[in-house]
Amino acid sequence: MNVSQNDIDKMLPFGEMLRGFVNQSSISNAEIHRILKERGVFALNNDKSYTVPILQTLLLSPKEFEEVRLSLSEREDNEKKFSREIEFNPNATLFHPDCNNVDINDFLKKNLPSCELKYPTRFTKVDNNPEHLIADFTIIRYDRNKSWYEQKNEFPGKVEIINENGKGHIKITHTAPETKEIAEQIIKQQIQKFKEKGIVAQDAKLKKIIFSEFSNNERFAFFYRLTTHLENDNFTCENIKDISIKPDDNSALPEEIIWMDKMKKILLSGESLNDKFFMKDTKYHNSIILWNMDAVFSYNYRGEKGKFTISLGFPDYPNKFGNAEFEMNISQLSSEKRLSTTDKNKLKSKLLSEMDRQKNVVYNNFLEYLKQQKR
Repeated sequence: MNVSQNDIDKMLPFGEMLRGFVNQSSISNAEIHRILKERGVFALNNDKSYTVPILQTLLLSPKEFEEVRLSLSEREDNEKKFSREIEFNPNATLFHPDCNNVDINDFLKKNLPSCELKYPTRFTKVDNNPEHLIADFTIIRYDRNKSWYEQKNEFPGKVEIINENGKGHIKITHTAPETKEIAEQIIKQQIQKFKEKGIVAQDAKLKKIIFSEFSNNERFAFFYRLTTHLENDNFTCENIKDISIKPDDNSALPEEIIWMDKMKKILLSGESLNDKFFMKDTKYHNSIILWNMDAVFSYNYRGEKGKFTISLGFPDYPNKFGNAEFEMNISQLSSEKRLSTTDKNKLKSKLLSEMDRQKNVVYNNFLEYLKQQKR
């Protein structure tokens, strides 16, 4: 998220400097059109390609620029979430005052020298529950090679640890590659502290949902269950709109999909892609690698109704292949009620957390199903 620069209240950008600032996607066409209209300038087209050149010729007043700047600061970064599991020792308690502080300053200096923590990070209890801990953090990233308005950015992240009668859930929320790296470091440190306290066995390992855990057929089945077999009345899948697939080089392609041969990456966008023959018929699944899917859900959650698009899958597969970890994020959200930017982002975060919880249920049920199939 772009944040106010140290000297932004000491300058009024104009000309080329102003063009780069107002062309950011978080500053709407309507905001620029409104400023021009108040100046008595009426444009026939609200598109920025028409309005920004006009705005460049004007010198904004401090009040006008402040309104534009506030419009920019309302933008929130899209959360991405993944989770892992670990076994805690029976009768273990997670909260210990002497091991809740997280010191990652050395890690930042060595691995992310352009970043700093906005405030110290520590684990605290959620709703005073000693078995549910959370560590929120925000990093400030500096990039002197970018334009003046992009040199300082803030990105939030968090790590949650939950103990349910010995079954441990670790949930990671990140908004940038750097916050993902920091979350990984926080988990590494905290698991080591738990081992020293006897909360976790010395040989315990985190359980991840990774790409290579599934065969091609099983991956299709897992995605299908995530979109149509949720044990939840809050969500209903309406449509599969985007999929990322490729032919498996180690499997012969059926004649009907021979057109996929030699293709390295196939990105399909449209409506009801789940109805395409190679998605519906399981005889094709062994020959196709599916690693990502965007689905549209309707929701009825705590009095709020609307729709959202969620991306499910293994986004790092093109780079990490079998080691890619399952991740999800909500890219679009609409609500029947008019919500402020802050309330909309809070709702998005809650829906994503609930979807992540449902994913864990589906995953564990799916593992049990696979065990029964192999008996």
